[in-house]
Amino acid sequence: MKPKLVQPLLGDRVDIIGDIHGEVTALIGLLGRLGCDPEQATVQRPIVFVGDLVDRGPDSVKVVEIVQRLVEAGCAQAVLGNHELNILLDDEKEGNGWFLGHADGWHNGGTLVPFSSRRAGQAERAKILAFLRTLPVALESSTLRVVHAAWVPSAIEAARHASTLDAFMTPQEIDLSGIDLSGAPTNEALRDPTRPVLFHAGLAEQQLREQNSQPIKVLTSGLERPIPAGAAPRYISGKWRLLERDPWWETDTDPRAVVFGHYWRRREGADDLGSKADPFRGIGPTHWFVDDGRAFCVDYSVGLRFRSRHLQADPNKNCALAALRWPERLLFYDDADTPIQT
Repeated sequence: MKPKLVQPLLGDRVDIIGDIHGEVTALIGLLGRLGCDPEQATVQRPIVFVGDLVDRGPDSVKVVEIVQRLVEAGCAQAVLGNHELNILLDDEKEGNGWFLGHADGWHNGGTLVPFSSRRAGQAERAKILAFLRTLPVALESSTLRVVHAAWVPSAIEAARHASTLDAFMTPQEIDLSGIDLSGAPTNEALRDPTRPVLFHAGLAEQQLREQNSQPIKVLTSGLERPIPAGAAPRYISGKWRLLERDPWWETDTDPRAVVFGHYWRRREGADDLGSKADPFRGIGPTHWFVDDGRAFCVDYSVGLRFRSRHLQADPNKNCALAALRWPERLLFYDDADTPIQT
């Protein structure tokens, strides 16, 4: 029996919650504003989680426990994000030491600052893995689509026809012929935050093919493109980046609305949250985009609150956990009493 990796939404009236990244206090606060009791698993309307439930925040274990309770009660749905995918693939990344057990932290200049994250026990890890394996990669109705990073038709069709989740996660063979990697920085150099690397066209082309040709990566991490000519690579999430995020929504032709996370939107619209690039310049912080207002990113960078706490700065200036109420298009924040009409 084929897995249902693209599933129907529970209804046409839903609350869609952005990337949580282990920020359990924000999650509980937002659920309360939406009329949800997570302990009793009761909701005013179905809830949809766009993925990236975990990593960086103080308690990813508890976040997954809450989401799983709501999903198994039949009043919520969740899609896989790239951070869940990393866990399923046993792939060590910045922020997932709480699960995989490696030394973990973020680079503040040349200093590695440990994440204050609750470590998962053996039984908790087994339970989390089993739950993540039940999740789809996309949800849809006649009017609305939900995906973690990018709704790309070819990748969606690949998910519809996948025989198993494991098969869908298995890297496909990529044609890397014709790429000149002479003089390219090594993986070790790419991960050294103290020594900036130079842009290398061959390595950028290799990384581009590896990203954009893998349907599971496209859906959970989005399409990418080389950084502009003359631009310097940026150190993001433990690695110097030769690619940047491609605004795929600008060429999306599906007439249905699409809501996604992943892209670290700013509540006040300013790119002042460290090295995370902002693909929404020129777009108001609560605005829909594309000419007819079909696309909306509901990730408001709550995953960077760890940084503000460490620097003893205001954690809520630009970072929030948000939910979009559909079809009313109302935006709720975990720390604001009144929703915003988007």
